[in-house]
Amino acid sequence: MVTPLDSSSSSNHPDSAAAVESPEALRLAENLWIGHHRQREWFRNAIRSGRLGSTFLFVGPEGIGKRTFALQLAKTLLCERSEPAELAPCGDCSACRQVAAGTHPDVLQVRKPDDRSYIPVEILIGPREARMREGLCHDIRLRPMSGERRIAILDDADVLNAEGANCLLKTLEEPPPRAVIILIGTSLQRQLPTIRSRCQVVRFDPPPRDEAVEILRLHAAAAEVSEEQLRAALDAADGELSRAATLLSEESRHFQQTLHAVLGDGLPSAVELAKLVGGYVDAAGSDAPPRRQRMRQVSELAADHFRRRLRAAATSGTLSGPSVAEDLYRLNRSLEMRYQIDRNANQATLIEAWADDLQRGRPGS
Repeated sequence: MVTPLDSSSSSNHPDSAAAVESPEALRLAENLWIGHHRQREWFRNAIRSGRLGSTFLFVGPEGIGKRTFALQLAKTLLCERSEPAELAPCGDCSACRQVAAGTHPDVLQVRKPDDRSYIPVEILIGPREARMREGLCHDIRLRPMSGERRIAILDDADVLNAEGANCLLKTLEEPPPRAVIILIGTSLQRQLPTIRSRCQVVRFDPPPRDEAVEILRLHAAAAEVSEEQLRAALDAADGELSRAATLLSEESRHFQQTLHAVLGDGLPSAVELAKLVGGYVDAAGSDAPPRRQRMRQVSELAADHFRRRLRAAATSGTLSGPSVAEDLYRLNRSLEMRYQIDRNANQATLIEAWADDLQRGRPGS
């Protein structure tokens, strides 16, 4: 489905000076670009020189802010108060608020449905009975409704199949005037050659650790989270910001405390562990994607717990004996659990088997 996200623009910007000069506005604008200053400067120069392209492919690891950057760019191009070349959208005008709320009629968002493994062609060119009269390729060619541009953001470019990519080719080759189309993926290698050759590639790398901590601090501004908790969440999420932010939620933090208590320093109770994890996963609802996400989170937290225990044993010079071998097995078993989750193993059975293995501390006979 093609969903309006937000955008609004005007050819006149009577309030641009006030918006740009306001220290609070500048601070907010800078915060929203944390970790991606190089990409911001690239777009600033392109806009100032009048050479902003029409089709872009954002690639980089999951959870580092590519979609956030795309939405911030949409605000930049459509803000009613700030000049686009400043890359400092006010965040408070009607257009900026609509972008943030996902309701602007000139910003279109496309993504893979949760129940599909690829982006259906119907989303791109409309259903069979309305081909090229609905869908992204049709909607991006419509006259802007309230701004001066139409902006399309296509998530999940990694799962575009050949049929879907072919539907996009003409639109990418001949985009409408003043349209901006942004495809978002994780790596250049996962994109079809026909897509790569028609887009300007913008690479995103994980931000430096201090900047990553600052980004998480902004995400968790409403919660009482310490610097140590921010850095621990980053470690547990292997530096992936979206996963780290999830770990900092109140519900997740309560679960983490309980999980560490159940795992303890000795043999974890399989029954208690399975009940705890099963309840946490069930709280995500009946849809498979959020349940799998919680399962992955459990495997990562458990692996990190045993990794810390092994590290402490190494530091104290006690890296020997049966307890260390058992913890090493538990670490490997928790990492193996992630692989089984991605292979769509039955979740209830997987939780019980994993909990039993962790209690035993060695492979079953």
